[in-house]
Amino acid sequence: MSKTPYGTYALQEALKQLRQIKPELVYSRSSSVQGTVFNNFLIAKNKTRFRPVGILDWAHFTMAGLRDAIQHETLNAYYLEMLEDPRSPSNCWKNKELETIKKDYYANRSGEIYE
Repeated sequence: MSKTPYGTYALQEALKQLRQIKPELVYSRSSSVQGTVFNNFLIAKNKTRFRPVGILDWAHFTMAGLRDAIQHETLNAYYLEMLEDPRSPSNCWKNKELETIKKDYYANRSGEIYE
């Protein structure tokens, strides 16, 4: 059995380590049905995946990578980098029209522009 922490547990562990490195770290965190919303990023509850709120494409994360991105305030750049990672889901939709509709809807709802 793998001892790698997953989902919100990995986030909690990363934050615990960051409190020792950077005790003045400021962040916002809340719970949702799908996981934890952390600084406008949704961290999946039971998988090592995350995405910005309002974007439907998930990306894989590692606890160390997430910790570094939080520490250096580069979560968005880390997300874009990890979208290309082979461990990230393909995010390929069978129905391209539905994909466009859903992504436009969520982008407009969150105020983000999705490309």
